[in-house]
Amino acid sequence: MKTVKSDPAVFTAPLSPDFPSLWDRWSKVITLVWRVAFGMRLDDWQVELLRHVLELCPPGHPRAGQLRYRQVIISLARQNGKTELAAILGLIGLLRKANSLVIGIASSAEQARIVYKRTQRAIYGTVLRKQFQRLTDTRGIEGTNGTIYELKAAKGAALQGLPVDTGVVDEVHLLKTELWVALVNGLGARPNGIVVGITTAGDEESELLKSLYENAQNAAQGDPQLESFGAFIFEAPEARVPDDDAELLQYLRAANPALASGRIDPELLLADVRAMPKPDILRYRLNRFVESVNAFLPLSLWGSAQRSLDDTFPKDARPIFTIDVTPDERYASITVTAKRGDIFYTELVASIVNPRLSQLEDIATRLNKHNPRAFVMDNFGLLKALGASLKKKGYKMMLLNQSDQMASSARFYALMSQKKVKHAGDILLTVQMPGTKRKNIGERFRVINSGAGQIDAVIATMEGIYAAETLPEPTGLQVF
Repeated sequence: MKTVKSDPAVFTAPLSPDFPSLWDRWSKVITLVWRVAFGMRLDDWQVELLRHVLELCPPGHPRAGQLRYRQVIISLARQNGKTELAAILGLIGLLRKANSLVIGIASSAEQARIVYKRTQRAIYGTVLRKQFQRLTDTRGIEGTNGTIYELKAAKGAALQGLPVDTGVVDEVHLLKTELWVALVNGLGARPNGIVVGITTAGDEESELLKSLYENAQNAAQGDPQLESFGAFIFEAPEARVPDDDAELLQYLRAANPALASGRIDPELLLADVRAMPKPDILRYRLNRFVESVNAFLPLSLWGSAQRSLDDTFPKDARPIFTIDVTPDERYASITVTAKRGDIFYTELVASIVNPRLSQLEDIATRLNKHNPRAFVMDNFGLLKALGASLKKKGYKMMLLNQSDQMASSARFYALMSQKKVKHAGDILLTVQMPGTKRKNIGERFRVINSGAGQIDAVIATMEGIYAAETLPEPTGLQVF
């Protein structure tokens, strides 16, 4: 890639130095459309990557003039324009030949729709509009030449028997193998069919992506049986996070071609990265595989957040009381959280063995005398009953769902890294913290118990800080 300032670590070289590409036929149109529809210019690395993905077999080749690749894997860190690449490939799939079928899929319908709507917007209000007779939000795009773009569910059965000409797969690391196989089988023996997967790195549970990476390595090494398999993987040279900022920036440039090309501000990216958990830095910023379960918070980081004796809990701030109960309902913890400026103060109020609903109701009644901003808890099991009871009494409540719980974990880590949390050094939290692990759930993670003990005090601490950051200051009676 001569014009790219960051080359892929794994790269299938073209069949000829001055290789022909289908991109050359559509480059001027796509460039114009993107400028009109989005007011943006494609990066040089994106243009060069698209040229390689759409390489044509050269004269003298048995398939001369046809698309070289039947399967392509593109892997790069987050926020490098994956949506643009996917949308452009889908649009070219619609334009390149009559009566073709373009299929867009992702791990979730919402993510697939993001790419779909990008393609749709590129058509609306541009020179391409007259070539399409139907543009719906959910039921497909249809060209005047019989081409169709459809979204499909991330299920292999939904793809069985479809005569696919172009498949665009987002978030390959979250998809199951049978879905990819169904798409590839849909190409049949027809020439110029292509399935392109665009992704970031995964973990040991990403079976499909691991197999595609293996093919990518072999294809890049010139395996003749994989001549029609394209691989373009941007990743850091090692699966580690350098302590030195200059070295970390080098690693980031390797995995982030948008950074290497100058579109991303290196200082802003570095500041963002330093506030992230190391597994997330490795996976989403350095584009390296990680384990699905990792330690959550370094004890050194927790220890450094303990406040001094003269730095007292802000008594003048309205508190937030958070209650968590272990899954077996044998233990419960209650924390208090308050915010002063941009600093979050937290400490343990109570630890209860074999908690009963009536007991927790009595404690909440006494705590309510402190005029709290809210009582915070999840909405499951014993806490569901407690939440319903306190809500009936008119107490200010924030009931958390699973999405809130995952968000609280991420925000807690970020605030700890930014030194915006101060705790009282409660022994129970210090004991529980080492047994707190993070488990990858799709693109997010949740905190789990490693099996070494309970983590109810940790959960209550995280959720209390999340509530203190999320809830507006109440001006009257509010129920959340």
